[in-house]
Amino acid sequence: MSEQANELASQVHAPTLLVRLAAMIRTARIHDVTNTAFRRQLQDFYDVLMLAMEQEAELGLMSVTGYLYINGTRIRADGSLLGVYHMLLSELTRRSIGGIKFHKGIDMPELEQFFHHFMMADHKTKPQDLAEAVTRANLEHIQVLAVSEIEAEDIASRLQEQARRTGAGNGDGNGSGNGSGNGDGHGEGTGLADERRRAKQVFTKAVTGTHKIMNHAMKTGRADLRFAKRLIQPVVDNIMKNETSIIGLTALKSHDEYTYAHCVNVSTLSVSMGYVMGIPRPVLADLGVAALIHDIGKIAVPADVLRKPGKLNDDEWSSMRRHPIEGMKMMMDMPGLSLLTLDSMRTCLEHHMGANLKGYPKTESGWNQGAFSRIVAMADCYDAMTAHRAYRRRPFTPFEALRRLLGPDREQFDPAVRWALLKTVGIYPPGTILQVDTGHHLLAMSPNANDPRRPNCKVVRYPDGTSPPESAPEHWEPMPADVRVVHVLSPEESGINPDEHLKSFV
Repeated sequence: MSEQANELASQVHAPTLLVRLAAMIRTARIHDVTNTAFRRQLQDFYDVLMLAMEQEAELGLMSVTGYLYINGTRIRADGSLLGVYHMLLSELTRRSIGGIKFHKGIDMPELEQFFHHFMMADHKTKPQDLAEAVTRANLEHIQVLAVSEIEAEDIASRLQEQARRTGAGNGDGNGSGNGSGNGDGHGEGTGLADERRRAKQVFTKAVTGTHKIMNHAMKTGRADLRFAKRLIQPVVDNIMKNETSIIGLTALKSHDEYTYAHCVNVSTLSVSMGYVMGIPRPVLADLGVAALIHDIGKIAVPADVLRKPGKLNDDEWSSMRRHPIEGMKMMMDMPGLSLLTLDSMRTCLEHHMGANLKGYPKTESGWNQGAFSRIVAMADCYDAMTAHRAYRRRPFTPFEALRRLLGPDREQFDPAVRWALLKTVGIYPPGTILQVDTGHHLLAMSPNANDPRRPNCKVVRYPDGTSPPESAPEHWEPMPADVRVVHVLSPEESGINPDEHLKSFV
């Protein structure tokens, strides 16, 4: 079944499926699973399930960052479905599971037995108890997934396979875009130039404003959330217009105000990831604010620790690890108790915890990292990995950081958020140096919303080794469909400093 057909089928059957599932669970709270009332609800659910699985080998219901997905398609909570939607999210959370998969061949007795175990499990059980009960009962057509098992493995494996084939990465050159890429220096020309100019204005204003917010917080002990929201609204507007040039600016690491630029980078990436995940506009603005001030607790960390050029000793590291708690305490002192304040407080506290709770501050095993925190954690880590550190010979390149976050470090992050990062920065993120089969060396400047494999690029070296003059830069916007990436190069291999080109963004 095609992806479009699969999505359509999910849209058609999903509301009925969710309503029948919720009705069955409500009935099971009152009646035993052998009761006629429950079996009637079970039959209704089974009938809808079979209808939904007519063209599919399995049907997966997943809960990811506060949303329900059926076979990878997010189900929107509209109108009368809202109560059912939140009830099912709560039922999955109570059992510490991320989803359920029903496989072809399931029958009524197996489904009945599964829901007996499902209703026996609650928040007091260990996360693996329900999965173990299903395994012990030999329910081979039903699979219970822990939150950490909802993987975007295809993304990570694709990047790793590219790295094995080419030494870093390649693209297949197939895609849809609308830039000419014919070497005339125009591509989408004026449109993208104007977009870059707007992006730079929004970004620069946000960095300057963040400086003011931090100074105000240092003097008063409070963050000015209203001002922060005014700063973030243009970022949200930019991203909702699919103007991806602002993502390119997050790759610039030699910014004069990098301490504040980092906050703006994290906010910009978080808003874009939230947009990819379907978060509505008003909530995107709140996400952007929470991301902008996620590190505000660092104003309580001694300046000599923050500015230390080398690695921190144990005492210094202990002081640094307190900044999430200090940020939360600062937000608790805010007047009033708005949802934005609560979301910002939670993001300050949780952005280093990790989806697997192996980060800091340490929590009990039943803790669930909030949706904003999961998004901000990924954006924060990606941006920090690509920043200069005195104790590193050089920072990770954007491609190296992305490959690591989707590969070896993936357990620290929510799988849906990992997918959203890839959609936000593309397979070849801004700041990545590419060698293509024409012999050109390119610098990825901003992602291509239509095809993550073909970024908007600047030509930095011709096949003969010469470079376009800075007075007449050449852009491929986007990289042409018939051009294939053969290598992703490090700055050492290419002799190219990405920041020098990113600085001349417009």
